Amino acid sequence: MFVNEGVFGVSDDAPAPMETVRWSNGLAAPMDHGAWILTGINTGQVRVSAQRFDAAPPIEATGWEEIVEVSVRSVEGELRINSGYDITPDDLPLLNPQGPGWYRMRVHASGRSINSDGVSDEPVEDYLIAVWPQEPAESVVIRSSKMIDEALLANPAGPGA
Repeated sequence: MFVNEGVFGVSDDAPAPMETVRWSNGLAAPMDHGAWILTGINTGQVRVSAQRFDAAPPIEATGWEEIVEVSVRSVEGELRINSGYDITPDDLPLLNPQGPGWYRMRVHASGRSINSDGVSDEPVEDYLIAVWPQEPAESVVIRSSKMIDEALLANPAGPGA
């Protein structure tokens, strides 16, 4: 999937409420509704897959360098991964078939430090987005990295902010 400016979204078609972005953990930045996923590269291609569940799946950390969980709200009932461009892959599923409401999102990432803030025509980063219905809860860092640690230090409000 193509990304630009170092992010891709998980959102409805509703306008992104940028003034509510919480950048605290450096990987998943929830907003009043939807969230941004921060990539290592600035511009280029990343590999993204997605799964939806009825309840929290077991944590599978093998092969992932970073894992965080955040709460994300769907306001229109069409929560999808998007690049912000018309070139978002069609094979990524609707993440909230239960409709509008609160969901928990576990973001797995690998490769974000390979070409930090660079341009990459060939994907060097991998992401897995897992989503299930759940009332809002504090953000949690399950597997940290230097990038996440630096983001948490830069935001004294902590990962739940």
